[in-house]
Amino acid sequence: VDSCCYTAVDIMVNNHYLRSVCLILLTLLSAVVAFSTPRPAAAAASSVSPTAEDNTYLNKEQLEFSIAYLNEHHNTDVLLPFVKAFSDLGTTAIKKNAWIGGSYQIIDASITDITQDELCLDASIKQGEKIKTESVKVHLDSDPVAGMKRTYPTLPPCNPMHLNHASKQPIDNFVRRMNRLCNIVKAYSATGKMIQLGVQMGGKGVGKLNDDMYLNQVPHNRFVRKYFYDMASEAALDATILCSKKQFTNRMKMTVMFPEMNPSMDSYRIGTLLELARSIAIKLAEQNLRVRVCVQGSMGVGIFTGVPKQLNGVHTLLQRMDWESEPGEENDGMVGDYVRFGFVGKEHVINAQ
Repeated sequence: VDSCCYTAVDIMVNNHYLRSVCLILLTLLSAVVAFSTPRPAAAAASSVSPTAEDNTYLNKEQLEFSIAYLNEHHNTDVLLPFVKAFSDLGTTAIKKNAWIGGSYQIIDASITDITQDELCLDASIKQGEKIKTESVKVHLDSDPVAGMKRTYPTLPPCNPMHLNHASKQPIDNFVRRMNRLCNIVKAYSATGKMIQLGVQMGGKGVGKLNDDMYLNQVPHNRFVRKYFYDMASEAALDATILCSKKQFTNRMKMTVMFPEMNPSMDSYRIGTLLELARSIAIKLAEQNLRVRVCVQGSMGVGIFTGVPKQLNGVHTLLQRMDWESEPGEENDGMVGDYVRFGFVGKEHVINAQ
């Protein structure tokens, strides 16, 4: 899941009591679903315990199918980049090819085994006229080797606590960690197929969308928009609860992408973004949390004063939206009591319950 717009949620915690929640609309691009968190220790990377029955990560059917599927359908777009980016063979290739380009080539890769922490692969290497095979291991929470960090910028590893919160099934754990590696090597088209692999192999279906979404129809109808708003709201609430238990950082970035929120696929729709912010704010307010929705205000001083064009008038629109908080409505009295509005900036921070 990538971002098409950014929304930050600042949560102040004092003596285990959430005093206030502040949703900040930072820029043009927004959304929700994955949260960026501090990098967990590498030792905590193994997030799913082997099954008690056979002490393996994946069961026999899942293991055999996953190996066969990846070897047959993702040899060139996933496995080869994995070997180059996450094993010492990639560093060796860079050093040797620095003298004579193309003298050391990794021409093939196939998985031989999948363990709780590693992919075991056989890599075919062509050096001059000779071809040899070497066995390498790629950790499921790997970072690119030194020579590949510029080509493949790393991403934070999947937090074991968050993986277990979503699903405790090993196949789902494997798919989520594989998707991180695919995103690092820029094999974006493979991520959806990985999710489908998890669904087909009996996973919980984390990340699977309903069949009646018709996402190629833009703008989306109300049902589709509400589906994503509800997912975003639940994710925000879950993160807030974890934060109150000191299991999650109190500075978060919520990221989601669906066609109507993606400027590369559709025009900028501030109405969809504001509906999304409203849904999250109401969800948190329903749990008796104080929420302040903040928009970037005027920037600079004097002749440099100005507001980003995309945010011009957004603060006014936000307050004029129908929050259904008038007397007798569903959210009677919510705005002004539990939900308030403000601007981004330290001078606008109000340390009040």
